[in-house]
This record gives sequence, structure tokens and C-alpha cells, in this order.
Amino acid sequence: MKTRLHLGLVLLALPLFTGSAFAAPVASLPDSPSPDLQAKRPKFSSKIHIPVKLAADVTSLPPTGYELVFSDEFNGDTIDTQKWGFRLESKMLSTQQRENISVKDGNLEIALRKESVRGKDYTGGGVISRETFVYGYYEARFRTPPAEGWHTAFWAMRKNFPDQPPGPPALLELDFCEQDGGDPHFYSFGVINQSRYHQKKNRQSWNAGRWVIEDAPDTSASFNVWSCEFTPEVTRFYFNGRLTKELSSAGFPHDPMSVWFSVIASKLKGDRWVDESKLPNAVLCDYVRVYQHPKYREAEAAVRAAVLLPLPPLENSKAKPAGPKLEDLN
Repeated sequence: MKTRLHLGLVLLALPLFTGSAFAAPVASLPDSPSPDLQAKRPKFSSKIHIPVKLAADVTSLPPTGYELVFSDEFNGDTIDTQKWGFRLESKMLSTQQRENISVKDGNLEIALRKESVRGKDYTGGGVISRETFVYGYYEARFRTPPAEGWHTAFWAMRKNFPDQPPGPPALLELDFCEQDGGDPHFYSFGVINQSRYHQKKNRQSWNAGRWVIEDAPDTSASFNVWSCEFTPEVTRFYFNGRLTKELSSAGFPHDPMSVWFSVIASKLKGDRWVDESKLPNAVLCDYVRVYQHPKYREAEAAVRAAVLLPLPPLENSKAKPAGPKLEDLN
């Protein structure tokens, strides 16, 4: 998702060769030197790098009054295509493939592979819920890959599938977790305003807020639970039941959203390379669940109706709307 990186350079020593045209031939250098896996990884930094701490107390979740409306426990032997579509684009360092998605031993499994497909050197994958939600409590339990170079993300944003009637572009992206394998103790989360109209009309930055946890448990060593409660008034993010951030839901557009879970090869947040020594590999997700509260049904219906209304004309302005670059997005 979503930031411009300022990375330190990793310097790799190259062997020097001397001699003349009459010297014995030497072996040619490889196309690129092997990465130094022991080298220190540069610390991720950006203008929106805002560290936060986990709350001391564990909250009982889902919050009181919420009812389960969508879930996949991945207990079968194949993905339920009535619930899920697939992430299939070529982006960053990988091409996402349907063939990389499977269900095994009670988990969704996304395979991570070294293979050349559509101009990329690696393949990953992802699933996207066909059903959309607005206000609710979103939760997933998963384990991230123990390898550098993979961007694991759990988030919500509208997806217009090719086999569905065309709809308006997405307005909102809620990022519950974005984690890169180079540092399994680090992940980020946040709110992104995807609406160019809203950005121009309100002169607002595209990124409503992004925060990072720098000292989480090793997310590749065991399963962890990431979750978010989104209401008309407040948005709360959690990690293993501990509150990480609470903020007002005012100031950014609300939107019907699909739930996404995906893994792509990327240097988006500080990874230096894809660690091929740990490929092939896989990311495992135990479940994805969405709960909703009856008291927000009218508010959700109003959001869905508003999305279908034509937008009023914008006033003439030379100001350019703020917005993310394509490489800054998931």
C-alpha cells in the first residue's frame, strides 16, 4: 500500500580481475551478485511512518451486539468461488495466479514461487470477497511468510469484478494489516481515501492515516489475529485483541467494500530482495470473518444508496488532487 520509500543502499562487493588479452580466461560474472542475507536490513521510513504501541489489555472481540454475516473457515478441500474471486494482476515483482490458491488442512494457502509469468520473476496470489460490506467488525487469523520480499495484506476495498455489472470506482480502503517478510516484527495499517473526486473537492490528502507496529511478535512463527471495527462514528484497529489505534470515522468517504487477502512480491516497505533460498513457500490463513451490528443497518443502506447517485459538478479549480501513485498501492 502505500508509501514512498527512502531505502538505504546495500553494497555488494564484486571481485576484481586483472590480466591482459593473453591471460587465461576467467569465469564470467553472474548477471547479478547473490544478496548478502546477513546484511543489516534498512529500517523502513516514510513521511507517514507513525509508530504506535499495543494496548496493555486484551479486548473481548467481536464487540458486544455484533452478528456473524460472512465467514470462511477453509475447512474444505477447494476454494469457494461463490464467496471469492481472485487477484490476478501483474504488479510490483510478481504475477498473481489462480493456480497459487488452494485450501489444505483447514487453511487457505497462497503459494509463493520463483517462476517467470507475464514479465515477472515471481508469482503470488490473493482472494477477494464477492460480497461487499460497509460498517462492521472485520477479522482474519493468518501467518506471514518467513522470507524477505513478500508483501502480505489483509484489507477492505471495493472490487468491480469483470463478471459483475460495472460499478463506480472505489472510494475507501481500510488496511487492517500490511506486512513485509524482511521484518516479521513490523507491520502497518491505515486508512486510504481512494476517491479522486473527494480529494479534489475537499483538498484532502489521499492518506487519511497510516500507523506502524514495530515490536509485534514474530508474525511468521505463529498465527496472529488482525481485526478492525468500522462504524459511522469511529474506527478501531486491533492485533491479537489489543487495541492499536482508535480514530474518528469522519473526514474520509465511506463505501461498500470487498475483503481482500493477498501476497505479492514487493520491495514496498523496505525489503531489499526476494529471498529465493526460501522458495517455494506459502502463506496460510486460518479464517476470514465479518460481523455486523443491527443498529448500523440504516446507515449502511444510506451509504450504498449514496454511492449510486451521480456526483455534482466540481467547481473550476487549477489545484491538482492529491493521490497515491500506482506503485504505492497494494
